[in-house]
Amino acid sequence: MHPMQFKEIIGNKDLKDHLKQTITNDRISHAQMFLGSEGSGGLAMAIAYAQAVFCKSKVENDSCGTCPDCIRVSKLGHPDLHFSYPILLSQGTRVSDDFIVSWREIVKDSPYFGLDDWHNKIDAGNKQSTIAKDEAASIFKKISLKSFEGGYKILIIWLPEAMNISASNKLLKLIEEPPEKTLFLLVSQDQEQIITTIRSRTQIIKIPKPTEAEVSAYLLKKHNCTSEVAENVAHLSERNIALAERLLASGETASTHLDNFMTWMRLTYKRDISETVNLVDKIAKTGREEQKSFLKFCLQMFRQCIVGHYTGGALTVMTTQQAAFLKKFAPFINHKNIMQLTEMMEDAHYHIERNANPKIVFLDVSLKMFAQLKKKM
Repeated sequence: MHPMQFKEIIGNKDLKDHLKQTITNDRISHAQMFLGSEGSGGLAMAIAYAQAVFCKSKVENDSCGTCPDCIRVSKLGHPDLHFSYPILLSQGTRVSDDFIVSWREIVKDSPYFGLDDWHNKIDAGNKQSTIAKDEAASIFKKISLKSFEGGYKILIIWLPEAMNISASNKLLKLIEEPPEKTLFLLVSQDQEQIITTIRSRTQIIKIPKPTEAEVSAYLLKKHNCTSEVAENVAHLSERNIALAERLLASGETASTHLDNFMTWMRLTYKRDISETVNLVDKIAKTGREEQKSFLKFCLQMFRQCIVGHYTGGALTVMTTQQAAFLKKFAPFINHKNIMQLTEMMEDAHYHIERNANPKIVFLDVSLKMFAQLKKKM
């Protein structure tokens, strides 16, 4: 089970201190939006905040972790703590509670998961998840009831940007006229997709990404990997803990990324368009965060080559397989093409981040690379 106290959350000490103070000073805003990119810890922060609000035996401005309220929150079974999140709509499933078993399992495993992880958990395939009007009605019913413990009722909405207009309007009414002692905690990755009227009625709390060192330390502690692997994954994941854990679980940093990189470079050097298209199709089927991570890996490999030219071939790589490939590949990366190659990868990363079609992006880079890899030293 993953701890739900502030002290267990990765990084963001100043923010945690601020949130603790709002509880200690009884200045709790009834509607707050925890805003941060995937894997930055917004959901973990919201749950820790809820636990601290419920806890009746606080220690050093944190929840005690051992009282009945804390134990029930840590099991995600507190009667006054409710969750709402995107689900697959079907005849048998209309509201979040229909997926509560899967939700508890994934949160207890790691509260830093992303939407791709959730979709895999509920076998979404290519289907879109949403928060719809039946969910809004369910929320209204829960929030309208008196609290079991006589204190706050807390609703945590994970990814409120997944709400459709009907659900958004119902929630807006609740936020505008909340029942007494009701706390709404919205955990968002993209506030622009949330209707303006809801955004304007919430106190926005920005959740910065943890540092690479903090992500690395977390991975070392939780996943028992080597410090080299932890540092490499923290860097490749761009401090996205959800992605870092996915990469570790699949071994992508050591194998898949390198395999795809080696294949891509060989195909583009040979100008094998047909096989390049096949590889692009394969990469395009992975998640958007994995695609960004792969592009970052490519950049890292290009830079290793340049460093090698100026250090007599000394390379700071993670595996012997990487070293063996880079020894042969390094001559093709030099002062004549490194700027263009770097710019291409950074542009591709920028467009993938902004939801461009991955097939078009990767094919475009491949075609440009045909010419760049021919520029020998």
